[in-house]
Amino acid sequence: MTQAEAPAQQDRQMVTAVARGMALLASFRAERPLLSNADLAKACGLPRSSVSRLTHTLVKLGYLEYDTQSSAYRLGAKVLSLSYAMSGGMLLRSLAAPYLQILADESKSHVALATCEDFSMLILDVVSDDETRAQPMQVGAHMTLDTTAMGRAYMASCSQAECGRIVDHLVSQRGRHRPALEQVIADARKEYSARGYCTSMHAWRQGVMGVAVPLFLTNLGRRIVLTCGGVSSQMPEEAIHARVAPLLVKTSQKIEKASSHLKHF
Repeated sequence: MTQAEAPAQQDRQMVTAVARGMALLASFRAERPLLSNADLAKACGLPRSSVSRLTHTLVKLGYLEYDTQSSAYRLGAKVLSLSYAMSGGMLLRSLAAPYLQILADESKSHVALATCEDFSMLILDVVSDDETRAQPMQVGAHMTLDTTAMGRAYMASCSQAECGRIVDHLVSQRGRHRPALEQVIADARKEYSARGYCTSMHAWRQGVMGVAVPLFLTNLGRRIVLTCGGVSSQMPEEAIHARVAPLLVKTSQKIEKASSHLKHF
């Protein structure tokens, strides 16, 4: 059974061909914008012949473009139109925007909303302070779960069963070390229980610091994480605990309160 077929095996209402096509599209990342049929077959666990038919169909529909020079595919403009449609329909972004900007200005950091997608953290929105020297996060980028503050905050709010699924996937599909992952989750839960937030100090990248909290939004069907990030020279560990984290927690509470008045996002 392939990765793309697994959901269909669990739900007889799902259409396997659609699941396979979406799995192909989900394989593209900002750091790997060009993928060949062989790359896609490996990423999705599908036969080359099946991938070839799917990519041909997706090119015809405008969701993929074929690069003749590299003999590989990139995401097409049709995908961008879907992302704009999604952004326009997501009331959370417009509701949270003023709170994010105030938090960015007061914390002197990059502020982002993120959610878990395909066993990584997907950036939904980013706001920055003009003085922040760190490289900004990009909307649509995928970040690791275990090395980022946002990923740790997400896992700290997960059930044991969901954490188990995350660990199983990262071990089997991404070659991660199970004991190390389980320790990261245990430490994240302990930190969140003690402090009300999770941190990442040089774990994602040397010199980069982060702090995050999960947002508990009753009208949204998935968990969102609010995070602040920056370079250690501007946001050292002592500043995170003394200044940035309290601002982050207060902002999360304001967003949760404001969102409670909405019927849906």
